[in-house]
Amino acid sequence: MRRCAVVLSLLLLSCGAPAGEAPRPAKRAVEGAPEATLVVLGSGTPVPDPERAGPAHAVVMGDEAFLFDAGAGVLRRLEAARARHPALAPERVRRVFLTHLHSDHVLGLDELLFGAWVLGRERPLEIWGPPGTAALVDGLRQAYAEDRRVRTEGLEGLRERGSEAQVREVSPGVALRTGDVEVRAFAVPHGSWTHAYGWRIDAGGRVIVLSGDTATGDPAAGGAVAGSAVVEACDGCDLLVHEVCSAAGLARRGDDARAYHGSFHTTGLELGRLAARARPSRLVLTHVLFFGESADSILGEVREGGYAGELFLAADLAGY
Repeated sequence: MRRCAVVLSLLLLSCGAPAGEAPRPAKRAVEGAPEATLVVLGSGTPVPDPERAGPAHAVVMGDEAFLFDAGAGVLRRLEAARARHPALAPERVRRVFLTHLHSDHVLGLDELLFGAWVLGRERPLEIWGPPGTAALVDGLRQAYAEDRRVRTEGLEGLRERGSEAQVREVSPGVALRTGDVEVRAFAVPHGSWTHAYGWRIDAGGRVIVLSGDTATGDPAAGGAVAGSAVVEACDGCDLLVHEVCSAAGLARRGDDARAYHGSFHTTGLELGRLAARARPSRLVLTHVLFFGESADSILGEVREGGYAGELFLAADLAGY
């Protein structure tokens, strides 16, 4: 019933959108190419929520899947998604792109490395991420060294190759081109992190942008240029998936919390202003910090900020 209520509220808010610049129409799909779909595997935050796994999103195009972040519970979310999207079967997922190395975005990386290997992956997991990714993966492999030894030398007889990883530490720019898909990293501000990325995916004629964790630097809040990296990456994109926190809820918190979250995250009001400039056809809110507020309240903040396009609050396992 909660999820139905949220869906109803989304529809009501979309119908009641204020006047403003309309988003550009969605791109036309490349003829003969499969449609690219964004699947939410985890829309959560470091705050535990039984309905929201750790941050993880996938772009599925035909029999290929491109995973972005690997939060806690990602392996079980992949298993739940495989019936509708066979490309998301855990043992078939072989490409992972990390936005940054905050623990909530990588707590499920060991599940992908070793859990999916146990389920049948026979080739190394390919991982793209910011500087520091190689050290993280090396540490995980060392931590699970005995597990790997038992599984390869014991009765399971697994091949070591499936537990290996090919890590590419990347700078902003094109990280991968394959077939009709291009994956590009762009730098975003995220508090004290030296390296934090958003990702733009051009797939089958559709443009999908994931903000990663980021603050906007909103001029109304005394910052610099509001979310310029996300605005430039989207620029009328088909789908923008952006993190958000409640402005009303944040206002009730102490000075330290307001300073921290203001530097690391984007409020609903700030996101509304950003999205009005970025002009996505669809905006999906993820990594939602409610701070005691309702979904309707946060969606209302985005509308108040000026975004008039299609608006959704992410639900785990939903596709967009």
